[in-house]
Amino acid sequence: MYQTCLALISTLLLLSACSSPQKCPYKPEPIFSEGLPHVVEYRFEREGAQSLETLWLDTQVLLEISQEVCRDTRQEFRFTVLGDYSQFADSMWLREAVRQLVFLSTLSPKQAPLQAWADVLEEARPAMRLGQEVELQPGIFARVDRIISSEQSTLILILAQREQ
Repeated sequence: MYQTCLALISTLLLLSACSSPQKCPYKPEPIFSEGLPHVVEYRFEREGAQSLETLWLDTQVLLEISQEVCRDTRQEFRFTVLGDYSQFADSMWLREAVRQLVFLSTLSPKQAPLQAWADVLEEARPAMRLGQEVELQPGIFARVDRIISSEQSTLILILAQREQ
C-alpha cells in the first residue's frame, strides 16, 4: 500500500511538473511606441513571455505584432488592410513584406534594425514561396503568408529564432 501511494504521488508530481508553464527569464519588449510618425493609435500588452503590440497607421494599415520570447523567439507581424487583394500574385505579397519592413524602419532610430531584416528577406525572396518557412541563417527562419477575404486582406510575416 505504501509503495502504491508513493508511486502515485511520484507520478502526480511528474505530471504537474510537465504541465506547469515554462519559466522564461526574458520578457518581450515593445518594438514601437506612442508618438511615432505615422502611428495614429498604439497599444502594447504583455503577459509573461508573450505580448501583443497594435498600431493603426496613417497609411490605413492595422499592424499587429505578437511576440513570444523564451528559449526560442517568434515575432508575427500582421498587416491588415481593407479590400480584396486575391487577384495579386504570390510574388507581390513577398515584395510587400519587404516594403513594409523598410517603411517601419524609417519611423525612428529604434526601428532602424528592421531595415536589416528587409535586406535579408529581399536577398532570400527569389527562393521564398508564400506560406513556406525558409531558413535565412542557421537557426533564423522567416515565413510570409496571407489571409484574404472580400472585406479585408492580411499579410503575415513571421520571424523566428530557434535553438538547434
